[in-house]
Amino acid sequence: MIIKNCELYFAKLDPARPNAKFNKKNPTWELQIRTSDQETRKYWTQIGLNVKPVVPDEGEPFFRVNLRKKSSKEDGEKASPVDVVDAQLNPVDAKSIGNGSIGNVRVFQYEYTREGGGKGIASVLMGVQLLKHIVY
Repeated sequence: MIIKNCELYFAKLDPARPNAKFNKKNPTWELQIRTSDQETRKYWTQIGLNVKPVVPDEGEPFFRVNLRKKSSKEDGEKASPVDVVDAQLNPVDAKSIGNGSIGNVRVFQYEYTREGGGKGIASVLMGVQLLKHIVY
């Protein structure tokens, strides 16, 4: 699935250095997407993303979704890093994405069973296409 025209923040997509802050055994590549548009928020919710409202002390309120991809698969095999390309599909240095960049984000979604029962939808970050690249 492609999520179009997202504001990109806090990109931790360096192929050689996934973020180990929250999980030392299986670090993750991470990206936060944002919007202030209500229609976009509704769409994101409909497709199963975990949308959170944010009201900052300064600035306009917005909605955010944190996406991640684990660096190792369930069987212990190394996962491929998140693909990062420009509008013409040329590779881009994943470490160069600055806050406020605009891009299309590719996610893989699957259904899983929650520990307490019921079903959930997991979204795995797979790729980023930069449309407006603000260099970090």
